[in-house]
Amino acid sequence: MANFSVDDLNQQLLSLDLMDLDKIRVVETSFGTKLFSSDEFLRVAQRMGYLTKYQVERLTAGETTGYYYGDYKIQYLVGAGSFARVFRCVHKDTGKVVAVKVLRARFRDDKTAIDEFVREGEMGMELRHPNIAAVYEAHETKYDHYMVMEFIEGNTLREMLAAQKNGYLDPKRATRIVYDICSALEYAQKRGYQHRDMKPSNIMVASSGRAVLLDFGLLTDQTSGFKTQRAIEYAALERATHVGRDDKRSDLYFLGAVYYQALTGIAPLGEIKERSRRLDAGRFHNVKMIRQVAKNIPRCVATVVDKSLKFAPEERYQTAESFKADLEKVSAQLERGDTDEELEVVEEKAEKQLPTKTIMIVEANSSLQETFREFFKSAGFRPLVISNAPYALQRLEDFEVDAVLFNAQTLGQTAVVAFNQLLDSPITRDLPAILLLNEDQVKWGALAKRSKKRLAVGMPISMKRLLMVVDKLTKEEIAAKEEKAKIKAELESKAASLSDSFSKTAPAKAPEKPEKTDQAEEFPEEAFSDALDVAFETFSLRSKEIEASKSVPNSTLIEASTLVNDSEVSDEYYDYSDIDDEEDV
Repeated sequence: MANFSVDDLNQQLLSLDLMDLDKIRVVETSFGTKLFSSDEFLRVAQRMGYLTKYQVERLTAGETTGYYYGDYKIQYLVGAGSFARVFRCVHKDTGKVVAVKVLRARFRDDKTAIDEFVREGEMGMELRHPNIAAVYEAHETKYDHYMVMEFIEGNTLREMLAAQKNGYLDPKRATRIVYDICSALEYAQKRGYQHRDMKPSNIMVASSGRAVLLDFGLLTDQTSGFKTQRAIEYAALERATHVGRDDKRSDLYFLGAVYYQALTGIAPLGEIKERSRRLDAGRFHNVKMIRQVAKNIPRCVATVVDKSLKFAPEERYQTAESFKADLEKVSAQLERGDTDEELEVVEEKAEKQLPTKTIMIVEANSSLQETFREFFKSAGFRPLVISNAPYALQRLEDFEVDAVLFNAQTLGQTAVVAFNQLLDSPITRDLPAILLLNEDQVKWGALAKRSKKRLAVGMPISMKRLLMVVDKLTKEEIAAKEEKAKIKAELESKAASLSDSFSKTAPAKAPEKPEKTDQAEEFPEEAFSDALDVAFETFSLRSKEIEASKSVPNSTLIEASTLVNDSEVSDEYYDYSDIDDEEDV
């Protein structure tokens, strides 16, 4: 403001509606007869509460915009993430204090980001519950997308734990907070919504003690085909337990993790930054029962926490309603002082959920992408479509799929290279893979590293036959995963039954590992050898016409009409970008 006179500053304040004439006069009068600069005026105005630090900094920098969102005057920045920023604002007429969440400028031209932000606002306005931060308005201007929300004076649970001397809360307080959030989830679940990002930093505890669930940016609606992102831990849990995406029990699992951390100060899954380690299924197997970490935790509390963090989905809480019912019992026992009394948990019947088989389709042609996508969806698969082979290899490190299909007809030689590179990573080494080749690409078929699970298939081939091949490969893969998960669950159950008395007894004998069997890994080798021979017969006749040293001609697109299936398909769209791994800011 060095180049601004006091008169210029006053005009600026008036034109921006930051201060009225009466307030300006009060500040000027405070100097008496002493001369003062514009910078001195701003310091006094801030000290008197007429301007905020945020406003003074922008005025000093000569900024003439960024002081209002609609009728709401910005007071200061509350928090910022990679996707949006949140400001404390006040209505210029009523004085009502609100929080305004604003989409970051770099996403102004990103249709996907805008759609998700708008959807968050629209769905947020439908949710009205005392334990969910209310969304009042959602607006779009030429430059900004923003929503006006309830402002809650208080601290996040993460901040509360950091402020505690021992890093944790007493059981009564922790249980009240988790009860409030469970009430919010119960309300949301009954309306078909899931939060998808449950963690201490998304729980605000007001000065009154009320706990409020924040940040529905990853909120999903079971009745809608719109697919949002999900927190990376959710993706890892659902992959590890072979349940469908957006399983309603995932929110309850991570609420149990919040409860555990609030009681002990220790995150049960650990504080891990590295993306690949956050996707490691072993984290869920290695969670210690809470009384192994803190022996003074009341038994009734431990019963609820340990049930909520069971690895097997059918052994966990199935609904927020049942979780909340047990929290009510815990609160009553804590009030009575019956800390060592056993708790009878709610008995629930778990719904058996069949795993969804996922196929990654690497296809460069947009028309064929849609054809493949709709065909495999109609056949009961979850298709993840990617147009670039090298990028597909990167994504396979983040996503668990049951098979991958490369179409060399549109991708060219990169399809063969990527097909072979699957063997370079322990994550993808045993992944079933299919390479589609046209008649002119027979030489590439010879270069492809094939095996029982890795097939090079010549075109033309009917979609029905291709589906049979993919179905066989994935059935064997699913069976192997289920067997491994069953064995792990049995071992975990045996270990859990011994853990409570572990410290009082001699070391228990480790449960015997089941004999290793290759039954789940067996593959109908003879049948697939025959299938492979038949597939290559379709283009082997021309192999002699292609010279080994001759460059392969540009690949020919397969006609989309040959891939059309008469089955009815849904309008639901599955995308591969379903994981959010942003860190708290």
